[in-house]
Amino acid sequence: MKRNAQSLSICVPGNKCINNCEFCVSCMNADAYKNQLNVNLPFYDLYFEDYVKRMIFAKENDANTMMITGDIEPLQNRNFLQTLAMLNRYVLPQRGCSSFNWIEIQTSAVGFDRNYARFLRNTVGVSVISLSLSSFDDELNANVVGMPKNMKVNIEEVCAIAKEYDFILRLSLNMCNEMLVSTEEYLYSEMVSAIFSKASTLGADQLTFRKLYASGDNKQSQWIKEHAVDDRFFEHLHYYVKETGQIIGTLPYGYKQYSVNGISVVIDEDCMNEAKAEKETSKYFVLRPNCKLYDGWRKEDIIF
Repeated sequence: MKRNAQSLSICVPGNKCINNCEFCVSCMNADAYKNQLNVNLPFYDLYFEDYVKRMIFAKENDANTMMITGDIEPLQNRNFLQTLAMLNRYVLPQRGCSSFNWIEIQTSAVGFDRNYARFLRNTVGVSVISLSLSSFDDELNANVVGMPKNMKVNIEEVCAIAKEYDFILRLSLNMCNEMLVSTEEYLYSEMVSAIFSKASTLGADQLTFRKLYASGDNKQSQWIKEHAVDDRFFEHLHYYVKETGQIIGTLPYGYKQYSVNGISVVIDEDCMNEAKAEKETSKYFVLRPNCKLYDGWRKEDIIF
């Protein structure tokens, strides 16, 4: 049975994330996924083969985009990214499957510098940097994300490096109150306008507004309930985008894509792919370090 998806999310393996995000989805769902891609483990070769098979399955089911993400900050595991690059560039074609040419990385940018930018661009083949932001203010953003004190991200500098190396720059905005505070405005309508202005100043090519997801009785969900922007903001956002921008089209998983002041805009109100059963195409498959494929972030979303 064919299982269509727009993209394949590669979940980068790692023991512990360098960040400690207040809204961390992985912490909400404390499912453990064994890392079978450790070369020191028995049967590594068999699990490596399983991994390749699932990458090929994703390609055969219309997933033409690879999104590098994970339960950790993906930049933490450079060795895995090197392996992934070789696998995509050489192993897939040997199996009669085309490589993923459209490669994106979702990152908080902790550890990102010019050296890493060159590695992502030239070795891994990344073309889109999706920078996850919880505020335009460096300090507020670092606090929400729980960055190590000696590794706080300078947002302006990260964006400048991304543009210097000619990445497509997408700002993925986690819509919490700290984001609104950093606009220095007091009315929703003015906040929306200020967000677009700041995104333009940073050189953003694309902008994604993420509605934060709460699940269960845990401190992350409680934080979201206290800090997530309310529906009135999204009402103003939808109005601004429709009035100011032009519709580009409808993405395969149902979202409208707009052009606003030269920036491509998507409003993501289903970041966990909860509504996949109601749509013809799932937003993504997820390939975990246990070498199993899922069409969501929960264990019960397993495909094979």
